[in-house]
Amino acid sequence: MAQLSRILALGAAAAASVAQAQPARPPARAPQPVQQQPPAARPPQAPPQGPHIPTRIAARTLVGLCAQDNGACLTYVLGAADAFSSALVAAGRPPVFCFPAGTTNQQVAQSAVQYLRARPQEGGNNAALSLLAAFTAIYPCPR
Repeated sequence: MAQLSRILALGAAAAASVAQAQPARPPARAPQPVQQQPPAARPPQAPPQGPHIPTRIAARTLVGLCAQDNGACLTYVLGAADAFSSALVAAGRPPVFCFPAGTTNQQVAQSAVQYLRARPQEGGNNAALSLLAAFTAIYPCPR
């Protein structure tokens, strides 16, 4: 607070010295009324164009990905599990699925993909939400 007071005092002193250094000006004329015009209407701007970035993946797409690329499959499945767990902790809510001790990441991904394959009618659903259903069905928390 003292630092701010010093800065303000220095600014006031600088403004006063500039005002004193200015030559005297002739008296100002009375201001003339100014007619205000409404601001010109701006044409609507188009939203910025850029590449379309998908914001979701369907369950059937994830099942297909998992058949082709184990690393990408593990990344998506485990990322979804971590995201759901973290969101629940941040919200102060109890977990809705619990992986038993010793369960490998590969086992989690394989069991989740099996769950999705067994439900092809849900293939158009959001993959992450389908994984949440899989995790809660396969790995329920002890009561």
